[in-house]
Amino acid sequence: MKMTQSFNLLDEPWIRVTWLDGEPGEVSLLTAFRDAVRISGIHGEIASQDMALLRLLLAIAHRATGGPEDLDDWRAYWANPEKLGADAGDYLERYRDRFDLRDPEAPFFQVAGIHAKSGKISDLESLIADVPNGEPFFTTRIGPGLDRMGWAEAARWLVHVHAFDPSGIRSGAVGDPRVKGGKGYPIGPGWTGQIGIVAVEGRNLAETILLNTVVTESLADLAEVEHEADLPPWEKKPDGPAGSMDLEPTGPVSCYTWQTRRALLYGDEKGVTGLFLGNGDKATPQNRYLVEPMSAWRYSEPQTKKFKEIVFMPRKHDKDRAMWRGLSSLIPQLIPKLKIKGKGEFTRYRIPGVISFYEKLLAQEIVSHQGVIPVHAVGIEYGAQEAVVSEHFDDVLNLPAGLLAPENDRLVKLVRDAMEKTEEVAKVVRQLGGDLARARGGDPDHVSSAREKAGVAFYLAIDEGFPRWLASLDGIEPEAARDDWRNRLRSEARRQKENLVDSTPPAAYAGRGEGGSRIDVGLAMKRFDIALSRAFLYLLFPNKRKRKINSDRS
Repeated sequence: MKMTQSFNLLDEPWIRVTWLDGEPGEVSLLTAFRDAVRISGIHGEIASQDMALLRLLLAIAHRATGGPEDLDDWRAYWANPEKLGADAGDYLERYRDRFDLRDPEAPFFQVAGIHAKSGKISDLESLIADVPNGEPFFTTRIGPGLDRMGWAEAARWLVHVHAFDPSGIRSGAVGDPRVKGGKGYPIGPGWTGQIGIVAVEGRNLAETILLNTVVTESLADLAEVEHEADLPPWEKKPDGPAGSMDLEPTGPVSCYTWQTRRALLYGDEKGVTGLFLGNGDKATPQNRYLVEPMSAWRYSEPQTKKFKEIVFMPRKHDKDRAMWRGLSSLIPQLIPKLKIKGKGEFTRYRIPGVISFYEKLLAQEIVSHQGVIPVHAVGIEYGAQEAVVSEHFDDVLNLPAGLLAPENDRLVKLVRDAMEKTEEVAKVVRQLGGDLARARGGDPDHVSSAREKAGVAFYLAIDEGFPRWLASLDGIEPEAARDDWRNRLRSEARRQKENLVDSTPPAAYAGRGEGGSRIDVGLAMKRFDIALSRAFLYLLFPNKRKRKINSDRS
């Protein structure tokens, strides 16, 4: 009698990790939890894959810990992380059959027997996010590397597909009423691809899992989550070919395991050779801060007008802006306020639930107020119609723990001042770039472009220095840190001035324009020096700046 082939994720090594000693490895789900205190973190092919796998582990952790129901339950795991490994192991064993990638009836994250009417299956390019469709010459995975892959790698990409798969036309499954002409028409990217993922990192994988396994009842936005109803796919009946257009997520677990696609891997003992990939459950982003704790959220005026109620949308990461420039959506005291007629006053942003949870842990003195907190941001930017992967965003910001402590207004004020002053100096550099372009005789479009390029060059340098300065704030006197950053800003602004002037052609020294509109290199430099001095003058004479502002308003 021929045995049915199996690849059970509980036993087979498939998650790529780095051990605390720096050695790479691959582990099974059971090993990932049982040895989590010895694992540094998940490190697979790309950062978005790592985050998709972390979210899978978090879904398991939420179910294995029973929520956790309250902070006391969470604290017990924090004090004894081996308990997490034991409870997760017991939980996984109860659903062992549902974690078999090749099960004939309920394969993990797949639909048994799903097929297109034509019988056609997709190539592996559809599974791998770092292979540009139609542009294979940009990838190192050419030829045989795309003909077949091992089941372990396929498992990693399968989890990634549900989380980050682009939108676009997909294969139409027999039995899906949405299919027209054999095609499944776009329902949007995977849920995780629609948000800007933020995760708090610990000293090992066990801490990372626990720090992101939020106690929802302790957070105002997520307090209504019912753990009994927030189920992953392996605790429900297997999906059929038809996805849903109006399914509602019930909490973090359903968000972390959202079945955006309907898939089935094809292969043999040597590996996977293709797959069926069709549309699954459509994900919508409006006000999902009530169930999704791993993203910041922004007020959306267009969406608010459309739905006639206050709507917050995910704040996705901007590939052109380093993570530190989004601190106003991570630190509550830095969030600007909005006041809208008939709707009252509220904050422009809502911080990620995982950050709110860490604040709660600080307030309860469960975690230390000293040291830094690595905050990892990951996201994907999609191209036309969100049908292709355009850019990956991957950044880590080390926040001083004290910055998240509600009582530390002094540190928050210091960081706010540094961010505002940085933007003020950036404007001075942009002005110089525009003035030099005018002196060369540039048209308005050229001048605007020159201003933008000068700002980008300035921030390229600042983006390296600000995170290091921010991380250094732990244990340093605020006045000394403030002076240090201001000196760095002055120095970098002057360096940018030299670069811009040195690259200006000699003809620009003669200048352009007449009367008050005349500009040449000399005048541009003078304007820069005056503006830079004014940017720091009020620090010594605050009343003088106040009078100047009042004068400007009159």
